[in-house]
Amino acid sequence: MTEELYKKYSEEVRYYLLDQVGKREVAKDLTQDTFNKVLSNKEKLKNVDNHEAWVFRIAQNTLIDYTRKKKEDSLIDSEIIDSTDFHEQVSDIELISDCLYELIEEYSQEQQDILLDVFTKSLTQKEAANYLDLPYSTFKSRVQKARSVILAEFRKRCCQLKYNQHGEIIGCESAK
Repeated sequence: MTEELYKKYSEEVRYYLLDQVGKREVAKDLTQDTFNKVLSNKEKLKNVDNHEAWVFRIAQNTLIDYTRKKKEDSLIDSEIIDSTDFHEQVSDIELISDCLYELIEEYSQEQQDILLDVFTKSLTQKEAANYLDLPYSTFKSRVQKARSVILAEFRKRCCQLKYNQHGEIIGCESAK
């Protein structure tokens, strides 16, 4: 069965990953990683109704893992300038990230997965709505509500975000 999935979806997965990472060799490696994960989870196949969605979910998770690892590697490999501004910015990013993940962890596992995919932009709202078999408008309103609830809790428990003139987050002031 896993060989059939590979034959049926590997090319689509590779094109999807190529579109995301922009490098053929990386997309090829990530496709291979995806189908290694499919193979290692083949016992779950009998409980899967939509094989295509399941395979693409694994591909998206593989992409998320790759992106996180790449960010960690680039931080380790880069020269870090020892300045107060830099350390404050890293500290702010860590505070924002840690707090956001804590708030998201208060949702069910399925909701956590979808929120993380949507927030990290590895999954569009339309893709998430299809995955959950919900109308797009329903899903979109749920995401907007979740964002407003999380942002309100974020401001109460974590920090007030600071933005630049382009609306990009540049730091935060602790609420604690």
